[in-house]
Amino acid sequence: MAPYAQLMHRAAIRDMDFVDACPSEAEKAETAVAAAVLPQPVMKALHRLAQEEESARRYGL
Repeated sequence: MAPYAQLMHRAAIRDMDFVDACPSEAEKAETAVAAAVLPQPVMKALHRLAQEEESARRYGL
């Protein structure tokens, strides 16, 4: 699980960097809320696509 935890830590750093780049506190709050809700389904979909691609690469399925 350690490699997954490291990847998620790097993702959290990127999330916080993105929030910090917002010019106002209101935009930071909006971005933080959106970042908490929107990426989960996208990340799931990207993970599944990556699994399918790797499966095809390894096993030709």
